[in-house]
Amino acid sequence: MKFCQEIKKEKVFEFAMNLIKSSKKNINMTMDLKEEIEKPLPKIYHNTLSKLAKKSIIITRYGFGSKQLFNNFKNKYKEVIMYYGGSLNKYQRMLIVDEKQGLFVVNGIVFFSRFKPLIKSLLKYVKIYK
Repeated sequence: MKFCQEIKKEKVFEFAMNLIKSSKKNINMTMDLKEEIEKPLPKIYHNTLSKLAKKSIIITRYGFGSKQLFNNFKNKYKEVIMYYGGSLNKYQRMLIVDEKQGLFVVNGIVFFSRFKPLIKSLLKYVKIYK
């Protein structure tokens, strides 16, 4: 059984956009706070999240990095529920949609999976730091 597939770097943003647009219930994602400030995601990404939130999709982001950066960032997008995840040594980049499918990064390589035990373990990992 193949539990994940690699996503080519040049296709990651498009793939992520299609993934979040497919959401019916919720989106859980992590973020490197410093990276988000230095190289923010395109406005279309945040606009799409805002539209989904207005359709009652629950959007949760777990920010990793310094607590000061988190405090400066946590109210930037009012439609997103923000939690502090901890320092970057605990950071695992991921985007999970409807608790069924998602993207995650291992050693700089982006993977997609619908493998339930993997998705469940990623969600469990990030929620430890709520």
